[in-house]
Amino acid sequence: MQNYWLSEFEEKSNPDMVDPEDDTDNGDSEDPEANDVKGNLTDRQQEMYEDYEEIVDKFGMFKQDSKADGAHYAPANANPFKEEGLMCSNCVFYIGGGACEIVKGKIEPEAICKLWIIPQELIKVSKKK
Repeated sequence: MQNYWLSEFEEKSNPDMVDPEDDTDNGDSEDPEANDVKGNLTDRQQEMYEDYEEIVDKFGMFKQDSKADGAHYAPANANPFKEEGLMCSNCVFYIGGGACEIVKGKIEPEAICKLWIIPQELIKVSKKK
């Protein structure tokens, strides 16, 4: 699965990340795309990313609903965490054009779901008064 968001993010945040066009095998993973993602995530997030991808490969994409196997997707107007950067457009699974790698349907950039994986650099900690 191609993650177009990462190509834009990697240039700004981590010049040492693996170039998806580079055919050089660095031995880190069989999937060069996985190497791109891992450079920006914590160890826990890396595991979550791999686990979600395996789940989608096995069972198919998540639906947007709030049932047991759903993503609990909330549209932009219902996302209370936008100001903190917790939104689909910052998630590693968001591929732009209203699409997500793991959640079916039209995805709004400022929406949110329970499956988000957002690099720490994109999360703004709110200072409560």
